[in-house]
Amino acid sequence: MTNRFFLDVNVVLDLLLAREPFCHNIKKIYTHIIQTGTKVYIASSSLAQIEYIFRLELKREKADVDWKSILEEFYSHAQVIKTPSISWESHDIEDALIDASVKLLPNAYIVTRDKQFIKQSERAISSDDYWHIQEKKEPLHVPFLNLTPQVEELRTELDSAFDRVLNSGWYVLGNEVAGFEHEFAKYCETEHCIGVGNGLEALHLILRAYGIGAGHEVIVPSNTYIATWLAASHCGAKPVPVEPDELTYNIDPSLIESAITPKTRAVIAVHLYGHSADMDSILAIAEKHDLKVIEDCAQAHGARYKGKRTGSLGHAAGFSFYPGKNLGAFGDGGAVTTNDAKLAENLHILRNYGSRVKYNNEVIGFNSRLDEMQAAFLREKLKKLDSWNRYRNKIAAQYLENLGAAEGLILPVVQNWTEHVWHQFIVRHPARDTLQKQLQNAGIGTMIHYPVPPHCSEAYGSYGWHTGAFPVAEKFADSILSLPMGTHLSMKQTDMVIKAVKES
Repeated sequence: MTNRFFLDVNVVLDLLLAREPFCHNIKKIYTHIIQTGTKVYIASSSLAQIEYIFRLELKREKADVDWKSILEEFYSHAQVIKTPSISWESHDIEDALIDASVKLLPNAYIVTRDKQFIKQSERAISSDDYWHIQEKKEPLHVPFLNLTPQVEELRTELDSAFDRVLNSGWYVLGNEVAGFEHEFAKYCETEHCIGVGNGLEALHLILRAYGIGAGHEVIVPSNTYIATWLAASHCGAKPVPVEPDELTYNIDPSLIESAITPKTRAVIAVHLYGHSADMDSILAIAEKHDLKVIEDCAQAHGARYKGKRTGSLGHAAGFSFYPGKNLGAFGDGGAVTTNDAKLAENLHILRNYGSRVKYNNEVIGFNSRLDEMQAAFLREKLKKLDSWNRYRNKIAAQYLENLGAAEGLILPVVQNWTEHVWHQFIVRHPARDTLQKQLQNAGIGTMIHYPVPPHCSEAYGSYGWHTGAFPVAEKFADSILSLPMGTHLSMKQTDMVIKAVKES
C-alpha cells in the first residue's frame, strides 16, 4: 500500500520561507513526493496557522512577494484532510490535532522536526526517517480492486457531502436523494429516477409496480449474477433462463422468442460487464409479444447503445450502487430510471411502505429508500463518472492490444453498437483455475464472475434444472477470469498484469 506523508506546520514554513538550514531537506522530500505522482497531506487544523505565520514572517522581513500565489502553488500539490474532534486533555493541542488527522489514513506519517512530537507519536517521523521508509519496498502486487484512490481524488468533495447531510438535520428522503434523482435522471437521459435500497430491489420493485407476480414468467439471462433471477422470484414469478451470445456474454435475442409462453410478462436484459445488450432486437421481440423490457444496468453506468444511454432504452432500468460499481456508493444503494410516469409514481409509493402520505398506506409496500448520505456521496462521484469510464477504456485498450498473442486466451469482443464502460475486463481460458493460481503467485489479483450459474445453485435446486441444462452459461462459469480493472489501476500496474498473463 502506498505511503502517505503529512507535513507539519514547521516544515511547511521551512519550505515556503526557505528557512535555513532546514529548507534543503524538506524541499528534497516535497519534490520527491510530487515526482511520484502523489500529493503531500496537510491537516485542516494547520491551514490557518500556516497562512498566518507565513504572512507575518514576510511582513517582518519586508519581503515584496505575492504570498497568495506561493500558497496556491503549494496547495495545488497538497491534499487537505479534515481534522477530527479530539480530547482536550492533550498537553500540545497542535500536535494532537495533526496526529488525529494522520491516524485517519492507513500507512500515513507526518514529517516534522519537532523532536518531542516524534517521541510522543508513532506516526511522526524526521526527514531522515522519510528516506528510510522509502527504501522499504513492499513486494509488487496488483490488487483486483482498490477503492481508496477514488476517495483520495474526491476527499474534499466527500467531506463536504458528509457535512451537508450531517448538518441538514434530515436523513431520509431529503434534499440529497431528490438532488441525486434529478441529476442521475438527466445523466441517463430519462424523465424519472427513483432511489431505492439496492440494485436487487430496483429490479424487484419494477416488476412489482408492473403487476408481475405469481403465475407469471420473466425471461432472464442464464449467464448473470443471481440477483437478476432473484428479482423475479421475490415477486412470485418464475425466472426463465435464456442462453447468452458467445461474443458479448449478454442474452442472445435469437433465443428469446422460443422461451416465451402465455405466462411471460417481461424480459430482463443485463448489460453484462459494461457491454450493452442488443436492445433493438430485444425490444422488437417484446413489442411483438406485448412484454415489458427491463434493463439490468448494475454493471453499465454510463454505457451507451447506438448513442443512447443504458437506462433509457427499455421500459425501465435498475441500477446498483454497490461500492465496486463504476458509480459506487460507500454501502448499498440502487435506483430505477424510466420515462414511464405512472411506473415512477407507483415506485415512489412502493419504496416507502406503500405510502405517499405518512400513515396513509395505499398498498403493501416496502422499506427500500436510497440513503441521504449515500445519495450525497453519489452526487459527487457522478461528476467524475465519464472521466473514470474513459480511463477504464484506456486500460482495456492496453489489454486488448497486448494480450492477443497469449496462448489459449480469449479476449472480449466489443460490438460497434456499444460504448463499453468495462465494469469488468473478462477473459476466457481453458485452464482458467491454473491461470488464476499462476497470476496469484505473481502478485496479480483476479476474480471469477461467476463460478456458479444461477440454475446450478442450491437456491434454484427445486426447479429441476440439471448440469448441462444451459451449457453456454456453464462453459463461461468454468473458463471466465476477470483481470484487474478500475480507476485504481495505474498504467504501470496494467503492464505488470499483461506481463504476468503472457508469462503464465
